[in-house]
Amino acid sequence: MAVYSASSRHAILVAIALMALPVSGQTRLATLSGFVSSRADGERLPYATVALAEHGLATQSNSEGYYAITGIPSGLQEVTGFYVGHSVYRDTVTFEPGRDVRLDLDLERQTTRMNEVLVEADAAADELRQLTSVVAIPMQSVKRMPAMGEPDLLRSLQLLPGVQTASDLSSGLYVRGGGPDQTAIFLDQVRLYNPSHAFGFFSTFNPDAIKDVTFYKGAYPARYGGSLGAVLDVQNRDGNRRDFSTSGGVSMISSRLMTEGPLGDGSWMIAGRRTYIDPVLNLIRGSSDEFDGLGYHFFDLNGKVNTQLTPNDNLMISAYGGDDNLNVALSEGTDSLSFNMIWGNRALTGRWTHVFSPELFGRLIAVYSKYQSDISVNIFGAPRAIRNRVREITLKGDADYFTSSDHTIRSGVDLTFFRFDYGVRFDQYRDNLSTDPFLLSAFVQDEWQVSALTETRLGIRTNYYEEGKRFVINPRFSLSHLLQDGLRAKLGGGSYQQFLQLVSQEGFSGGDVWVPLDKTVEPGRSWQIVSGIEWEPSGVYRLSAEAYMTDLANLVVLDEEAEENTQRGNSEDVFKTGGDGYATGLELFAEKRGGKLTGWLGYTLGWTRRTFAEVDEGRSFPPKYDRRHDVSMTGIYRFKPVCDTCGRWSFNFNFVYGTGQAFTPAAARYTLRDPATDEPIDRLLGARRNTGRLLPYHRLDVGLRRTLKLFGEGVDAEVYLQFFNFYNRRNEWFVEYDPEDSSKKPKVAHMLPVLPTFGFDFRF
Repeated sequence: MAVYSASSRHAILVAIALMALPVSGQTRLATLSGFVSSRADGERLPYATVALAEHGLATQSNSEGYYAITGIPSGLQEVTGFYVGHSVYRDTVTFEPGRDVRLDLDLERQTTRMNEVLVEADAAADELRQLTSVVAIPMQSVKRMPAMGEPDLLRSLQLLPGVQTASDLSSGLYVRGGGPDQTAIFLDQVRLYNPSHAFGFFSTFNPDAIKDVTFYKGAYPARYGGSLGAVLDVQNRDGNRRDFSTSGGVSMISSRLMTEGPLGDGSWMIAGRRTYIDPVLNLIRGSSDEFDGLGYHFFDLNGKVNTQLTPNDNLMISAYGGDDNLNVALSEGTDSLSFNMIWGNRALTGRWTHVFSPELFGRLIAVYSKYQSDISVNIFGAPRAIRNRVREITLKGDADYFTSSDHTIRSGVDLTFFRFDYGVRFDQYRDNLSTDPFLLSAFVQDEWQVSALTETRLGIRTNYYEEGKRFVINPRFSLSHLLQDGLRAKLGGGSYQQFLQLVSQEGFSGGDVWVPLDKTVEPGRSWQIVSGIEWEPSGVYRLSAEAYMTDLANLVVLDEEAEENTQRGNSEDVFKTGGDGYATGLELFAEKRGGKLTGWLGYTLGWTRRTFAEVDEGRSFPPKYDRRHDVSMTGIYRFKPVCDTCGRWSFNFNFVYGTGQAFTPAAARYTLRDPATDEPIDRLLGARRNTGRLLPYHRLDVGLRRTLKLFGEGVDAEVYLQFFNFYNRRNEWFVEYDPEDSSKKPKVAHMLPVLPTFGFDFRF
């Protein structure tokens, strides 16, 4: 059995399309449809290719693995199925006029060895690369990257060109000059508002439970909405339909476990993770008389059940829950301090899919989501509290209509009911925002194979937001043209709208506050245009370049100068509004996917600016995360095994370099007289906003892994040792000035030092 590389499959598709010309006049009456699955575990395979080469007909499966080919001439024909990393499926089918044929394809997973080194390919990534600014990362690659404690999806994405982080303590995604709120993150159709643990050390995604990751850095299609910049769409595993299996891992910080198995004709999956930092904190508390209380923990729990009601009906229920809980209490004499922070997400999804006809595939989805954040501080008897709640109830209906081998129409309607609560209390100061608007959205998109070499996706999304009765139309487009075998040019863009605003600390992720924009403030708007070129000379090497330009309007920023003795009840009282901005840049990317050494090298040259009439006298300024140069490199070197049963060693590394973050330096000091005591009071006069720069950021992470077979051949295991910030670079975090003592030099806070960790992963 043969295994096809990405470039060879593209050549096959071009040949199939060209062969279609002589038969265009034939009568086509039959339809072929079905699901494409992996024979090993029954997981449905998205974006697989199914073709009838004799008559030049081909299509790709949708996100649920369903495909349909219409207009098939009668006669005996060979059906082939392609999915990178799997053997080619071949079968012969007799088609008759007016007869619809159902054929479910089970593809055998295969591996290819290049120079005696295992190469794993990802079909979804290969198909999605035909689009603009799309990345699909195989979870096996994420698991092999050195990280802080354990593999992490968001920190792996931060190694891509165009993606940055604010600090070592933040897992937020700053994509192409946008803040973390400008990237919408979904898990099984549910939006997660703060997908982080331990103030950004980890994300909420359990690496064992993830099935598919699609990351749109820009120019995302019409079926998504709600963000000005980017979209991260994560799908958890459906569960093993064939056998019972278990996987997990133990690290220095947490343990995780995932188990799955068949359920009738369907499947189930459950996964959990919890930290065990608690015992360490208990030791600290017991060794100090000043600690009255010190505790922290986080947990994640994922679950999914799939039921195959009929050959045409599937019911899926997915659930997620995760919390962080931090408590600190200090006392010294009569003085005391307490700090409590709780944040977390709850999500529940129900999805029914139905094959209405061979050409029409539909979904009905119901979603419940809740995000909560509670922060309370009591310093020497002065309490302060911040409370935030975001609740969503969403109903969705969408369909894929395979009209012909050249056109696939996708359309849908979303209705979301929100409930927002945001409150701040400090002495006489009050912020209270509470509203429950709804958002009605609809989209339609045509995926059109214009010719053998050109594909376009034209879409439009409409939004009606109840607050302010705002109706907006957002057009989207994407164009891909194959210049020659392995060389592709791409263009994409569109209009985007955002109705929510994040209030958070840029230095770390935790306790984020989300508030709606009500009728007093216009929602954020962006226009994006992205162009690029990609060259894949073989199935091993890939080079790409993309240039992007984003124009931003109706931006808001928290009003830190508002009077603290007033009560504020709407958005215009909380934010400075009417901001404009732009982000532009160039991304270069080189990837090697085969051989002993695999990995990628990325470089970004970028500019980001913001302008507010009420900020810095209306002058343009760079946000903190503006970064002129950004370099990232990651690699995995697999050593040749000494024998077939000895296991394999691999060496992993990440290196990042970036221009220092922007900050506002002190321009001068001046002295005032206290009117009550006539004592001098030193004050700082700030320079123009964010005109200073910290030192450049750079860091090297390294790791060593070894695969093992335990209990005979029953358990696949892997042990690892890794070092975060291997050469202990003291990267600068922020600069702090003492406004009351002009003789003191500014203090520079630094990020994390070298952190060694080790752990153990297993699967059986």
